[in-house]
Amino acid sequence: MSDSLLLDVQDAHVEFPGHGGAVRALDGVSLQVHRGETVAVVGESGCGKTTLARAVLGLQGLKGGRIVLEGAEVHGTTRHMAEHVGMVWQDPYASLNPRWRVGRSVQEPMQLAGRRAERSSVAVFEEVGLDPKFVDRYPHQLSGGQRQRVAIGRALALKPPLVICDEPTAALDLSVRAQILNLLKDVQTATGCSFLYISHDLTTVRFLADRVAVMYLGRIVEEGPTERIFSEPRHPYTKALLDSAPSLERLMHLPEAPAGEIPDPRTKFQGCRFASRCPNRGEVCLVNDPAATVEGDRRFYCHFPVAQDSATIKIT
Repeated sequence: MSDSLLLDVQDAHVEFPGHGGAVRALDGVSLQVHRGETVAVVGESGCGKTTLARAVLGLQGLKGGRIVLEGAEVHGTTRHMAEHVGMVWQDPYASLNPRWRVGRSVQEPMQLAGRRAERSSVAVFEEVGLDPKFVDRYPHQLSGGQRQRVAIGRALALKPPLVICDEPTAALDLSVRAQILNLLKDVQTATGCSFLYISHDLTTVRFLADRVAVMYLGRIVEEGPTERIFSEPRHPYTKALLDSAPSLERLMHLPEAPAGEIPDPRTKFQGCRFASRCPNRGEVCLVNDPAATVEGDRRFYCHFPVAQDSATIKIT
């Protein structure tokens, strides 16, 4: 493992049993996160983003593949995981115990790791821009932005090298969202931590992420540097996803959704899983699963990729 490689997800498979067959939430996902970088995972609801986060945390077992964090394979939520991975969930109110004062919630990770005396709640609050007087308040006595800062403080209490953010700004107002994004950037600059940032909000992804991985039905279909993905998407699904994002340039004009329906996730795909909705599909797409095409620091999985000079609406 490279010294700079922090997280290495190798061919991860997760299945959920159900009527009519298993749902393949992760179907061969491979992803790497290096020290000090932010990798965003984007895609439609149900594509497997949160399942990937839970697998990295050790909360979701794998049917196949492996996940390696700082050279150690992930097997459940051990003390090693608590000290090396922080988690910021989408809803800060639901992720905080309503019966605990928020100062106690921030202390919980340190208590579990046997390091309670290492840092005070006041120090953590100051780090995330909260007034120390809030340590004795309950979650319902704080605003949404303040609660999310508490959640971020708790995730950073042990100064883990990796922090997973699962839609951390989705429940917040726009003005508060900007504050939280700037806070995450400031924290990364100060601590050198890495972020695995899961979101459907492409504007925040472009602001925060160094690299982007696009997921569709349990697989990564394209991955590369953020600006390359946004300016020159190569997979038709990536282009459709970017074109569907609202922008000032297309005000009052609804984007055209990809043709067809999302396939049943229990399907055992023979060819490309996006073939039923893809405008570029050919006969080969229905029978052969596309292999990876590598273009410098970007890779994608498509038999008929989008032309590199194809215009994509700019997201601001």
